[in-house]
Amino acid sequence: MMTMQASETFSPIKHPGCPLRAYPVDSPRAKARLIVLALFADGRVDAAELNSLTRRGTFAELGITRDDFFQVLYDFCADAAGLPEGRGNYLMSPALLDTLFAEVGSTGERQKLLRLIFDVIRSDGHLAEGEARLFWKALDTWRLRLDDGLEFRPRAMAGRQRAQARIRSGLS
Repeated sequence: MMTMQASETFSPIKHPGCPLRAYPVDSPRAKARLIVLALFADGRVDAAELNSLTRRGTFAELGITRDDFFQVLYDFCADAAGLPEGRGNYLMSPALLDTLFAEVGSTGERQKLLRLIFDVIRSDGHLAEGEARLFWKALDTWRLRLDDGLEFRPRAMAGRQRAQARIRSGLS
């Protein structure tokens, strides 16, 4: 008797007029594809970016295995062949990006993904225009702010203010 794992039987949905496969909302593959998009945002996949995924535990945070992540990367490349081309790159419309970002519905998952996208785009030591656009598009589409998800700790703030006051008084 032969058994199959769920990942082998996964059959993504294709929407008419949309060249990319659709994934269930908040699925590990939907989240992984946004990380793949961040990898390609500067026009190339850099070894430092790929290494940072393993080093930072990105696959576990996405809820996906390394092999499944690379399958999503492969599928994205296959799907991208159906996108319009321009100046040596594939073009993604704002509407198509909205569709991809809509596959992550949970605010908590969006905040986590925004941090992971930021980690990827800064991992190779430079910020390309495409990477910055992707980051700001995520913020705008998901209606997040840069400080969303940050903890406000009044005690820490009071301690910092006291330390700053001591430094100022020592300088006077």
